Amino acid sequence: MNSSWIEPPPQQGMGCFGKGCIILIAFFLFLCVAFAGGTYLAVRYLRTSYFASTQAHVPAIVATDEEQRLAKMKWEDFEHSARAHEARRIEMTAAELNALIASEPDLRGKAYVTIDHDTARLTISVPLDHVKMLRGRYMNAECAVQSSPDRDPSQARFTEILMNGKPLGEDILNWRGPWGFRRFIEEWTDRARIKSFEIKDGKVILESRGSD
Repeated sequence: MNSSWIEPPPQQGMGCFGKGCIILIAFFLFLCVAFAGGTYLAVRYLRTSYFASTQAHVPAIVATDEEQRLAKMKWEDFEHSARAHEARRIEMTAAELNALIASEPDLRGKAYVTIDHDTARLTISVPLDHVKMLRGRYMNAECAVQSSPDRDPSQARFTEILMNGKPLGEDILNWRGPWGFRRFIEEWTDRARIKSFEIKDGKVILESRGSD
């Protein structure tokens, strides 16, 4: 299988939960689909069927500068503790997550999160100019996210996945190749030292690992 047309993503840390969500759903979901197709003709079909030529409407995030600052500070405090191998817990509402997204210039206007009890919904519209054959196209996608019963981050459930309004089966997320979606989650949560992930009572709850 010839995959030379795909430009691999840069290896860098992710600064916020919102950024992690966008990369997880947008870029790596695309890679799974592209590798599943595997041929030039399949990519051309995916280009016209699953990737739009216009950006989808993403609800505007109404968050003041102070709300954005507080959300970013809250996340960075958690992130700092995790890097220092300190056990820490963070709870973030949808409003705080959206403020966090709004605080990142590269993410603002491209993603929006809602949380209903134990289910989060993510709406994104991301340009795919970093992928040679998809320049000028957009990943317009939606999905629902639920935590696993044991709160294992790598087993979080992504369902009701829509790309450009078309449903995408959940099986694609379980592909175990080098660009596998689950593999990326496992590597990211290990790097970020995330011990547990839970969506409960309208909040996303994360816990970091302490000293090993």
